[in-house]
Amino acid sequence: MGCGNSTAVGADTNNNKSTSKQVNSEKAVGNKHALVVVSIGTTNARAKKDDWNSNLKQEPEIEEIDVPNLVSGYHEPKEPENRKADIFNKDQMNAVDALARQTPDDLADSYERLISHLTSNCKTDVEKVRAIFIWMANQDIDGADYSKVTGTDTPRGVMKLMKDRKARYSSLFALLCRQAEIECVVIDGWAKSASYEVGDADTDLKNLRNSWNAVYVTGGWRLVFPLWACSAVVGHSTGAYTKVESNGQAVREKEVKSSGVTVKQFNEYYFLTDPDTFIYEAFPEQARWQLLSPQWDFAMFADVPYIQPEYFKLKVDIRSKFSGRLKSKDGECHIELACGDPSNMSMTYELYYNHLESGHEIDANLQLNNYVLLNRAGNRWDFGIRFPEAGVYKFQILGGKEYETWLCAFKITVDEAMEDCKPLPFSPGKVGYGPTMDTEMAGLKAVSHKTGIVKMFANKPIEFNFTLTRDIAVRTELLHATIAKGELQKYCKMTQKFSNVSVQVSVPEDGEYALALHAQQENRNDYDNVCNYLLTSEKKKKKRDDPIEKQTRTNVAVLATERGIKHVGELEGEIEILQSLGMDDKGELQAAQDALGYKKDQQYLMYAINRRNLATLEIAIKQGHKSRFNDKLARLIEDAEELRNHIINLIKIAHDILEMKQSTISELRSYKSPPNIIFDIMRSTFLMLGETSKQLEVWENLQVLMGKMGKKNMLRRVKTFDTINVKPGVQQKVDEMLNKYSEIEARMASAGAGTFYCWLRDVCIAIHQTQPSTGIDP
Repeated sequence: MGCGNSTAVGADTNNNKSTSKQVNSEKAVGNKHALVVVSIGTTNARAKKDDWNSNLKQEPEIEEIDVPNLVSGYHEPKEPENRKADIFNKDQMNAVDALARQTPDDLADSYERLISHLTSNCKTDVEKVRAIFIWMANQDIDGADYSKVTGTDTPRGVMKLMKDRKARYSSLFALLCRQAEIECVVIDGWAKSASYEVGDADTDLKNLRNSWNAVYVTGGWRLVFPLWACSAVVGHSTGAYTKVESNGQAVREKEVKSSGVTVKQFNEYYFLTDPDTFIYEAFPEQARWQLLSPQWDFAMFADVPYIQPEYFKLKVDIRSKFSGRLKSKDGECHIELACGDPSNMSMTYELYYNHLESGHEIDANLQLNNYVLLNRAGNRWDFGIRFPEAGVYKFQILGGKEYETWLCAFKITVDEAMEDCKPLPFSPGKVGYGPTMDTEMAGLKAVSHKTGIVKMFANKPIEFNFTLTRDIAVRTELLHATIAKGELQKYCKMTQKFSNVSVQVSVPEDGEYALALHAQQENRNDYDNVCNYLLTSEKKKKKRDDPIEKQTRTNVAVLATERGIKHVGELEGEIEILQSLGMDDKGELQAAQDALGYKKDQQYLMYAINRRNLATLEIAIKQGHKSRFNDKLARLIEDAEELRNHIINLIKIAHDILEMKQSTISELRSYKSPPNIIFDIMRSTFLMLGETSKQLEVWENLQVLMGKMGKKNMLRRVKTFDTINVKPGVQQKVDEMLNKYSEIEARMASAGAGTFYCWLRDVCIAIHQTQPSTGIDP
C-alpha cells in the first residue's frame, strides 16, 4: 500500500488550467481517478512549468463514516501569535519524515499501533502532526488493493472509503491526530479547486465545497489541507479559454474540455499554512476558523485575484486594483506588481481569450503579438494590456528567480476595443521597457532617463545618457512595428567617451518606436538586450496658458524639493497627473522622479528601522546598498545595519534560555521559599520583560508569571524581547542585582537561574552598547 520514496517530498507545486501535458513517461489517460506519481523535487525550469497544469482537488461531500468536526473541550479558535516559519523548520524534520515514510504497511490495520510507531521518537506536538502528515502523503490510496478490507474502524478501512470517494482526507487526518492526543478540527467550507476559474461568480464558487483541518500545536491553531498536500488534478480544463499571447508572441492554443486525471504529488505549502495566505484559496463556513483578525467576508474571498503560494514566498505585492475581476477602460487595462527583493527576479505573462463568455471566437485574422507593454521601474512591473477586440480575457502572470511559476491571475472584461489599437514596436520579453537593476548588473547605468516611456516629437532629437560600470560593448537599435529597421538606422546615433555613452535619437514621423540597447560582455560573442525605451511621438499642441498644467508643474517642483518623506504619496500622484496631461518635460519631471525614487528608498529604510524586524531590515539594507541613491542613504543604511546587528545579538543572547526545557522552569516555580539569589534573578528577569516592580515583591506572583501560556509565556517573551521596550531605570536596578552575585554563585544556586543571570548580564551590556533611540520617526 505504501509507495515508498517515489514521491519527492518538500517541493512546492502550482496550479494552472492550460492544456494538459504529459506528467511522466507513463501518461495517464481515460480514467478520471488514474494515479500518476509526479516527482517535483527538481529546480529544472521545464519541470516547474509542467507544474502549472496541476489543479486542486475537491473532497466528497457525503461520507460513510461519522467523524465529529470538533471535540468538546478544545481551545477556542483565534489568530496564531506567530508564523509558520517561527514554529516549523523542515530541515529539522528529516528523522521524523524518514520514519514516517518507512512505516510498515500492516500498521495501518490499527490506529493505536500506527500512531505509536509514528510518534515514537517525537518530542513535540509539531513533530507528531508532521509524522502523521508525511505518512498520509506517502500512501498510494488510489492505487492500493483493499479487496480484503472489511471494516471501517482502521486507517486502512477509511482509506478504502477514500478511494471510493466515500470518506475525506480531512476525516482520516483528524482521526489520526486525535489518536495522538492532538486537538484537530475538521473545517467545512469552500475552496478554489480544479473547477475554479479566476473571476467566477459567487454562485459558481459556492458549488466548490471542500474540507480541511486545524490542529492545535505550540499554543495556537494551525491550518493543514491534507487533500491538497497529497494529490492534485492534472489536465483539468473548462474548454472556455484560448491562449492568444505569451510573453509578446502571438499564439492560438485552444483548450480542450477535460476533467483531468488525479495525480499523487506532495505540496509542503499546505502544512501549517499561515491563515493570512490560506484565506486566498479556502474560506470556512464558520468565520472563526479563518483564524484572522479582521475577518474576510465571502464577497471578498470571491473577488480577490487568484493568487498562488509562490506569490507570498517571493514577496510579490499587487499595487494596482486588488481584484480578480477587472474591467478595461477605453480598451486598456493596467496591472502593476512590486517585489520585495527584485534582484534576479523576472516576470512574464500569458493572455487568454474566453470565447464562451465573449459569445464568439476571437477574430481568426487577429494576431495578438506585442499588445502588452511591460514597463519596468525599480522593484515594479507594470503590465499595460491593449485590447484590439472586445470580450472576456484572463491575464496570468508568471515569475521567479531560478525558474518561473504561476504567481497570480485576473479576469478582464473588455466592453469596447481600444480605438486605433496598434501593436508595440517589438517584444522586449522579460526585460520590459525601462532601466532596471538587471540593466545595471549588465554594466549599463542610466543617467538621463530613468523611466521606460519617453514622450518626444517627430524630427526633434533627444539624448539618452548612460555610464558604463564594466567593460562592455553597447549596440543600439531603433524599431517600429511597420517601418523596416534599416530605414531607421540613420535616426539613432551612439557616441562613447571613456565610460560615458550618449545615444541621440529622433523619429521621422509620429507614432510609437522602441530604442533597444544591447550589451556584449567581455570574452563573449553574443549581445544581450539589457534596456529598452518606448518612444511615443505625437503632434505638438499649440502653446496655451493652462492653469491646471501650471499648477501641476508648481506642485511637482515644490514636493520634489521638500525634505523628508511626509508627502511621498502626494508627489507620486502629481507626477502621474503631469504625465497623463502629456505636458512637455522641462526638467521638472526627471527631477521629481529622482526625488521620488530617493524618498521611497529612504521611506523603506525608515519603516524597517521603526519596525525593528530582522527580515525586514535585511531586505531594506540590501535594497539600500543597491539603490542608485546609496551615497545619500549611507547614514540610514548604517543605522539599519547597527540595529540589525543589535537584534541578531539579542537573538544569540536568548539562545540558551530558548533551549531550556520546560522542566527547568517548573523547577524554579516549585520553590516555596527560594534563596535570595534565585528570587532576585527571577524578579530582575520580569522587570526586564516589562512587569512593574511592585507586583514582583511577592514570590507567588513570580510563580504565576512563570506559568503563563500564550503571549505571556515566559520563553516567548524572551524570544520577542527588544531593548527598546525596557522601562527607564530598569537597567540600573538589574545592574545593581548583578553586582551582588557572580555567575558561579547563580549557577550553583540553580542551573535555570544561572541561565537567566547570564541573559540579564548580556542584555545590560547590549543596552550599554546600543542607544535605544535608534528608531526614527518619519
